[in-house]
Amino acid sequence: MVFTINSLCKKYSGKPVLSDVSFTVDTGDIVSLIGPSGVGKTTLLRILAGLEEQDSGTITFEHRPSKDNPVIMVFQDYLLFPSLTVFENTAFALKARKLPTAEISERVNTILEFFHLSDKRNQYPVELSAGQKQRVAIARAMVVNPAVLLLDEPFANLDRNLKLETAEFIRNTQKQFGITTVSVTHDLEEAFAMSDKIGIMLDGRLEQFASPSELYNSPQSVEVARFLGPVNILTPELCTYLKLPLSIIPENRDYAIVRPEQLTLTQGSTAKIINVQFGGHYIKYTLETHGNTLTAYGLTAQFSKGQSVGVLLSQPSSPV
Repeated sequence: MVFTINSLCKKYSGKPVLSDVSFTVDTGDIVSLIGPSGVGKTTLLRILAGLEEQDSGTITFEHRPSKDNPVIMVFQDYLLFPSLTVFENTAFALKARKLPTAEISERVNTILEFFHLSDKRNQYPVELSAGQKQRVAIARAMVVNPAVLLLDEPFANLDRNLKLETAEFIRNTQKQFGITTVSVTHDLEEAFAMSDKIGIMLDGRLEQFASPSELYNSPQSVEVARFLGPVNILTPELCTYLKLPLSIIPENRDYAIVRPEQLTLTQGSTAKIINVQFGGHYIKYTLETHGNTLTAYGLTAQFSKGQSVGVLLSQPSSPV
């Protein structure tokens, strides 16, 4: 455990921004907080960074952050010093601590090499791409050996081709250095790619905090499931009509949450295809069945609009 947040609350002008948020971050983990804009993600990050104070609740660190092991936040716009080179930007905090010049050079050169920035060491921020600026900002934060690294929307200024590559780079770098990291993002794909744990925040509340696979396969509510992507809600009546086993419905619910990729279309007459849409690496089928609309994904356009089909579960143990 690095730190635990317990019942954290924050209001602005009387309006709740964070409501009873609680979770624990383990040593060396990458945690991503995901949610729509305005749900309190960045406010929570700023409280962790000490830039704001909560109205109530506690943050308890296993080892209190110090000058030698601070909590460092990397902002969305990087905030690099335009008049300093890549080397000087990265060395800034070390020079402020008045460390020996030889130690500064060794630490900065080592991390610039790891971040593939050695050939940029004498260039200025204006000469760098968005991805290079981001790597400089993270290198500048990591060179001081932070107790916790906070990333505010690390993918916001990157084009789509760079996002997944950057997520993988952040994960590999973080694991190499073992620095506990908390990231705020609204990009699900990249969060899944780099995170050990993910927290879903909706309306100022932490709705679920779990591993990526548990979150996707076992959402605690329909709201969390829908935030992570399209879902089908199957009631006992609909399961019976479709000839699906009632055992897919959890004991604590009166419905099953089934994702489109968990449904397979076959020959039959329990559903009618009302739309077929090409989605790139999959075909999206919209179905009408027993007064309900369902979505199923297929790898090929095997069926056509207007056709009657049957519906099977391709992963019987996965619906939640």
